[in-house]
Amino acid sequence: MRKPTLVAAVLSLFACSPEDLAALHRAAVAQVNELNHEVSVRFEDGAARLTVRRQLRNDTGSHQALSKRFELPEGAIATALRVGTDGRWAPPATLSGNEEAAARWDLLRAPGTAAPSTLGLLEWGGEGSLDFQLFGLAPGATVDVEYDLELAPEYAAGELQFDYPREETEAGWLAPRFELGPSTLTEVVDEESTQATAYQLKRRDDPRDVVNARWATYPIDTGRTLWRLEVDAAAELGKAPVQPNVVFVIDGSHSEGPEGIAAQLELIAPYLANARDAQVELVIYRRFAERLFGRFVPASQVPALLASLPPERLAPANGSQLELGAGLAAELLARVGGTGRIVLFTDEALRFGFSNQLALDALQAAPRDTVLHLVDRSAPGSGELTEQRDDTDPLSPIAAAHGGIFLRVGGHANDPVLSADTLLGLVRPVRIDSFAVETAGVWNIDSELREGASVRQTELGEDPPSEVILTGKIWAREFRRVVPTDAALSNRLPGVAVGERSVRYALSDDELRTVAFLSHAVSPVTSYLAAPPEAAPSTIGLQERELEGMGMHGFGCGGCGGSTSCGWSTARVGPDLVALLRALLEPSVGACERLHGDASTSSITLEATADEVVDVTVASPSPALAACLTEAAWALRLSPDFVHHRSYEVPLSP
Repeated sequence: MRKPTLVAAVLSLFACSPEDLAALHRAAVAQVNELNHEVSVRFEDGAARLTVRRQLRNDTGSHQALSKRFELPEGAIATALRVGTDGRWAPPATLSGNEEAAARWDLLRAPGTAAPSTLGLLEWGGEGSLDFQLFGLAPGATVDVEYDLELAPEYAAGELQFDYPREETEAGWLAPRFELGPSTLTEVVDEESTQATAYQLKRRDDPRDVVNARWATYPIDTGRTLWRLEVDAAAELGKAPVQPNVVFVIDGSHSEGPEGIAAQLELIAPYLANARDAQVELVIYRRFAERLFGRFVPASQVPALLASLPPERLAPANGSQLELGAGLAAELLARVGGTGRIVLFTDEALRFGFSNQLALDALQAAPRDTVLHLVDRSAPGSGELTEQRDDTDPLSPIAAAHGGIFLRVGGHANDPVLSADTLLGLVRPVRIDSFAVETAGVWNIDSELREGASVRQTELGEDPPSEVILTGKIWAREFRRVVPTDAALSNRLPGVAVGERSVRYALSDDELRTVAFLSHAVSPVTSYLAAPPEAAPSTIGLQERELEGMGMHGFGCGGCGGSTSCGWSTARVGPDLVALLRALLEPSVGACERLHGDASTSSITLEATADEVVDVTVASPSPALAACLTEAAWALRLSPDFVHHRSYEVPLSP
C-alpha cells in the first residue's frame, strides 16, 4: 500500500520542470504564515514527550486548501492532533488508515449546503516530517494547531537529549518558545554558515550505578516480536584518587634503548595532567632497581627534576629485572601509606627464568588497595597517543591481581589535551572492556562501552530471548548485569518501531498498520483527521475536478596465479657467537685471573634477549672468582650480531 503512493509521488515530481518546482515552493510559502510556535517538553519513563502548538494564518485571500510542512526531531512520531479556531477547539482528531482518512477528507471538502468548518489532516511527510493540510479557514483568519510528539532521546555523558529542528518561514527564522521544565536548551550552530540549525534539549539522567539498562519485548499479532535494549553508561565509571602516591617504574634495559626510555618518560606528563595532586617517585630497573628522585615529590615538580637528572641515571644497561622494579615500588608505597598507584613499564624482553609469580611475590609489600598497570611502549610509531588493552598478554595477570590492566601505548604526546585524555584510563576507569550481550540473536555491539556512551538496539524477530545479560570488565573487575524487563519501554515499543527507520522498513504493511494504531501514531499508512462534529460538505466545497487535482494530499505536478621460480641460493652462515662472547670476555677474564687465580675450570652461562644480557650464571670453584666473572659478564655490551633470545654457555678452558 505504501509503495504505489511513493512511486506516484516520485513520478509526479520528475514530471515537474525546475520552474514548476520553484513555483510550487513559492505557492506553498505564500499559502499560510506562521505567527506563533510553542513547544512544551517533558522527559518521562525514558522518552521525550512534546506538545507543539502553532498558530497559522490564511493569507491567500480565499477559502482554498492550505498546506504546511512540520519538521520533526529524529525518530519522533505524532500521537495526537487538535485544531481550534476563535478559541474553540474541535474534539481531538481521529487516527485512521490513509484510505479512510482520504475518503472522508475528500467528502468533507465536496460542495454542500452546510456552513464552512475548519478541517485539518495530518499525514506522513516522509522521513522526519509531517504534512498538515488545512481547509475551510477564512481569509485572514487564524487557526491553532496542536499535536503531540513522542521520541526515544539519545543518551550522552549523563544526559538524555534530542535536537528540535529550526524551520524557516517566508519572513525568516521563527524561533519557537520552549516550556522546558527541568531540561535545558542550547542552539546547534552550523560551523560553515554559523547559523543555528536546531535546538538541543537535554535533561540530566546520570545512572546512579555503572549503567542503567532496560530491556523490553512487544509481540505483534503476525507472530513476530519487537524487542529493544537500552544501556546508558554513567558519565564517570570511577573517581580519580585523591592525593595518590604514584610510582612510575621505568624499564631502563638495553632492549629499550635511549628512545624507548624517552618514550616511557613521555607518558608521565599526560598521566599527571589527570592527577595534579599526586605525590610522585620514579624507579628505574635494569639488573637492579633504584630510585631516581630519592623522595616523593609534588606532580608539579616532576618535569624540572627529570630535566635535572644526570644523563647516566637514565642511560640503558643490561638486565630487565621487572620484579625488582615492582618490588621497590611496593616498598616505597608501603612506607608512605595512603592511596598507591604503580605504572610499570616493560618491553617484555625478560629472561627465561622470569615468572609472574616472582613479580606477584615482590608486590606483596604494597598497600592493600594499590592499583598497578603494566604499559608496553616498545613500538610507539608516529601520530598522537593511542592505547589498547591486552588481556591476552602473558604479563596481564600481574596487573589483574592488583586491579589494573595491561596496556599498549603507541604514538606520541604531541597534543597535551588529547594525550591527557588518552591516558585518563590509567588514572581511573573510563570504559567497560570486553563488553558483550549474552543472548540469542545478532547484536551489533562494540567490544567496549565508554563512560557516558549508550547502546540503543531495536530488533524484530520470531524468537526473542527470554533473558538479557551484560558482561564486561572495568579494569580488572568483572562486570555482569541481568537486564530487567521494563514495562514502560515495552509500552513504547510500537511507537519506536514507527519512528525508527530500520525497524519500520522491516515491517510489512499489516504490521506497520498494527504498530501505528497501537501507538496512535501518524505513519506511512495512517493519518489524523480533525473535524468538528457538525462538519459536512459545505458552501465552499471544491468541485470534483479540483478534488482530483489534489488527490495526492500534497503537492504534485501534472504534465509538467600462481607462479614458480627456480635458482641457486647460498645460506648465510652467521658468526660463532660463543667464540665471539669468549673474545668479548677475554680482557675481563684475564683481570679476574690476576686477582683471584686461574679461571680455566670455570664456565659462564649468559642469557641474552638479542643484544641485551638479562641473566648470568657462573660455575667456578672459587666464590671470589665467580663473583668477578659474574660482574664481567653483566658488563658486556653485545654487538648487533646477537639477534635472538637464547642462552650461551661459554667454557673458559684454553
